[in-house]
This record gives sequence, C-alpha cells and structure tokens, in this order.
Amino acid sequence: MATYVRTQEIAHEIGARGHFALRVTSPDVELRAGDGTRATARIEFELRANSEEEADELFERVRFRVRKGEGLLEVTEPRKTEPGIGGIVRLLTMGGATVGAVITGTLPDHTEIAFEGVSADVTAAGFHGAQQYRTVSGDLVLDRIGGDVRVRAVSGDASIRADRPMKLEMNTVSGDISAVAPRFDALRLVTVSGDVELEGEFAREPLHRVETVSGDLSLGVVDGLTLEVRGLSSDTRVSVPHRSEGSRDRRRYIIGGGEGSLQFSTMSGDARVRPGRRTSVPMPPAPPEPPTPPRPPVVAVDPDQELEILRALESGEIDVDEATARLTGGPPDA
Repeated sequence: MATYVRTQEIAHEIGARGHFALRVTSPDVELRAGDGTRATARIEFELRANSEEEADELFERVRFRVRKGEGLLEVTEPRKTEPGIGGIVRLLTMGGATVGAVITGTLPDHTEIAFEGVSADVTAAGFHGAQQYRTVSGDLVLDRIGGDVRVRAVSGDASIRADRPMKLEMNTVSGDISAVAPRFDALRLVTVSGDVELEGEFAREPLHRVETVSGDLSLGVVDGLTLEVRGLSSDTRVSVPHRSEGSRDRRRYIIGGGEGSLQFSTMSGDARVRPGRRTSVPMPPAPPEPPTPPRPPVVAVDPDQELEILRALESGEIDVDEATARLTGGPPDA
C-alpha cells in the first residue's frame, strides 16, 4: 500500500472583518493573519491506498464541506454519518485505506474566528478580532494576538502570547494555561486541575478572576495590583515588595498602588507572585512575611457528598467559592 497526497484549496472574499468557522476532529491546524480581505484554506490529505484510482475515490469522499456567504466562510469536516468519514480518530480508516490531514489557512487579521476540534492541535498567529476556540484534547498556541478571546477546552494545554491588550475568558478541566499580554482588559479563567501562568498589566476594572480546584497560579507583575487569595488549603509566596492584610484563607496582597484587582479562588492550589520579565525598573527583594496564625480545622465531609460537590463544580453548576463553603460547612464568601 502506497501513500498518495491530495490537496483541497479553498478561497473566498470575506472582507477585513469577516467570519471564518472551522470544525474538525483530528487534523492539525495552523492559521496565520495576512494582508487584504481574502480568506484561504489549504487541506493536505495523506492517503494510504492500493492505487491512484483508490486514492482519488477516497479523496472525493473525505473532502471538506464548504459554505460561502457575504463576509462568511465555513469549512467543516464531513459528518460521521456521511460517506467517507469513520470515528473520531487521528487516522480515519476505510477498509484497508487510511487518511491523515493537515490544514493551513490565511485570513485577514481582524477576522472573527470560530474553531471547534476534538483532538486537533491548533496554532493561530497575528489575529486581533474576536476569537473562539473549543477543543477536547488538542493543544492550543495563540501568538501575537489581541482582542476578545474565548477558549473552552477539556485536557489540552494553552499558550497565549498577545502583542495588544486583550480580553480573555477560558474554561478548562486539566490543561495548563500560560497567558502573557501587555494588558488584560478583562480576565476570567476557570480550571479544575490545570496550572495557570499569567503576566501583564491588569486593567483597573472589572475584577479579574482565576478559579481552580487544585491548580497553582504563577503571576508575573508588571504594574500595581491587588491580589486576593481565597484558599481552603493553599500557600502564597509574593517575591515583590507589597503589603498584606486579611485572614489566611482570604488574604490580600497590595503591590505598588494596587490599581488592578485579581481574585484567585482555589481549594488547594498555591500562588506565586514574581516580577514580570517586562518590568522596566528592577524591584528590590520583598521583606519577610510576618508569621500567620494557625489555620482552623476543616470540617470533614462525607466522601459521597464530597464527590457530588466536585462533580457540580466541574459541570459549572457552582463556583470554587461555593464548593469551598460546602466542603467546609460554612457560608460562601461574599
């Protein structure tokens, strides 16, 4: 059985701020910003088949569906029920033949992007319009971006590097998150066990939030910030000059003028604060923290009840503060 390469080329005029949608299962995806108002996509298939004729027939069956409209381009993998597509796997097997695909696209930099994938790794670079990414297990890399970005993921890692101010909303189960931006105009990150790394200035409003069950927070500070840590069983280390106030399970750290406000809510995740790599003036070592009083004992919860609470948290029915209150038998924080 030999390997044959077939290519599907797609192009459409969508305008400077058009809409591009891509829905796939396993192909790897690379999207780049380009000049002009034209969107192009290239899908390269590697077909394992017994002959050229079998490869041609297979290619016709697995070609992606395309819908074009005014300011709109949608590219969708054939549905599971349609001829030519098997289950959700990286190699789609049809008899003795197999199919693998890689997708590359070039879009105007302010294109509104909507991506949905199952096990596809995605790279997108240079975009500054509204972007939405939904993945199950693929990794996500966003480079030189800005604007309004929303991510929903199950287990893939996400690396975000912005070159303009951005709004970021993310919800993950186990993937790690790393996000660096000149300024976060709005930030809301929710994860169950993934670690979160952030660096950048935080706008004075609104209140920025990070919620985890067991994931840690690493924060690079580049401007004044008030960090509030709400933790059931967590530890905080601040390696920049600051003052602190509040109780151990609800403590505030005021850095510089404390202009921006970030709330970190967690059950067992730790917080680490360091100088940002882009800080223009070197910061002196932080003074030692005064000793904190012992933590009050945690009220034990029935294991079945605890599992119920964690499931409700993972499904989004309750937030970390509510889950903490139920597990400790106390009222939720205001």
